[in-house]
Amino acid sequence: MRKNEMKNVALALLASTILVPAVSAQDRADDSISSVYDRYREGFSAPGIRSGSFLFLPTLDTGLNFDSNIFATDADRVDDIAVVVTPGFALTSDWNNNFLSITGDVEIAQFFDNGDESYEDYNLAIDGRLDFSHGSSFTWGASFEDSHEDRGSIDQVGDATQTRYSSVKAFAGFKRDDGIVSFELKGAFEDRNFDDAIASGGGVINNDDRDRKLTSASVRFGYDLNDDYEAFVKLNTQAVKYDDRFDDNNVVRDSDGWDIVGGAAFHVGGKSEGEFYIGYLKRDYDSASLGDVSAFTFGASLLIDATGLTSVKFSLDRSVLESTTLSSNPVARFALLRPASGILDTRLAVRIEHELQRNLLLNARASYNNNDYINLGRVDVLTKFGVGAKYLLNRNFSLDFDYEYDRRETSDRVDADYKRHTFLVGLKAQW
Repeated sequence: MRKNEMKNVALALLASTILVPAVSAQDRADDSISSVYDRYREGFSAPGIRSGSFLFLPTLDTGLNFDSNIFATDADRVDDIAVVVTPGFALTSDWNNNFLSITGDVEIAQFFDNGDESYEDYNLAIDGRLDFSHGSSFTWGASFEDSHEDRGSIDQVGDATQTRYSSVKAFAGFKRDDGIVSFELKGAFEDRNFDDAIASGGGVINNDDRDRKLTSASVRFGYDLNDDYEAFVKLNTQAVKYDDRFDDNNVVRDSDGWDIVGGAAFHVGGKSEGEFYIGYLKRDYDSASLGDVSAFTFGASLLIDATGLTSVKFSLDRSVLESTTLSSNPVARFALLRPASGILDTRLAVRIEHELQRNLLLNARASYNNNDYINLGRVDVLTKFGVGAKYLLNRNFSLDFDYEYDRRETSDRVDADYKRHTFLVGLKAQW
């Protein structure tokens, strides 16, 4: 590690410890907090189907979704309505110790006028926890996803057919949290594969050079300041290896990176819980044509039970995302379409939920993303605003209403800007 990088890390960790508040200890027992939408409601929550020591919870979502700009384009916008049906299930253990959960769903969407945009997405996941002793546990899990990229995705080609991909993930971890010092070790793996797409002119867009494997590991040390606050330090490492050594532009996209953060986690009086941190990140790319990235990183998550009838969720984070985007700025065309190394993504989101009546729930939400394309000088700003309502008819049925505004503004491509409105009316069944 170079001297200036060590200085940045030291400054970040020092700042995080200064931010840790000191308050008197309070008893945290039985003061768990949950958001308005996640709470159990007698007479309106599904009882599930019991089978031995397991609880089976099937669901079925149906709805009509109107999208004012289904291709996420700046000009020649096309609107359409889709019928969306999503059957799903959760099988969860009801044991005193240890835990096992299996979940899955299929989302089927059929557009009225643009059948090529219809899709069927699949998700299946299994998660488990093995309790060794009080405060010590081993967690593990795996998932499979067969899905499609949203038209507003950072690497989706606007004039191509829908891009589908599959993802296999697995993780395992150990946690020791008994006493004033805690320790957590976790490892994760993802194998992501993309299908080819068809351009509007009929040519094949090769996506094989986007196929990649990501391996990550993290270690976290925590120290209880009192019953409500914990200071922690966390180190993350990751390695990205592409299946093709060289992509279609003869660029090696493999990379290695790390980040180290320090901060505090808190749980205060059953009214708020969350964490915040600040640190430093580094990502090194194998290719000399891709610029490395070094930057401060930060993040926070917060859940506040403001009044008992209103809850607020807040999140902030910065991370490096994968991208195979090329510069399309006319000034840069002579430079053989310079490739992006990745994206330094800074995201801020807030969601407010309110219980207007016992069976009528409202929400409002907003998010802001700043996507800084490393090596390109391109910056995309993505903003979203939405409102929604859920009307609980009984323990088996509910009605959903939702509206969202979505906009992207980019400094590099005038044709990459877009804005769109979506409206959803749905009926959910649960047992």
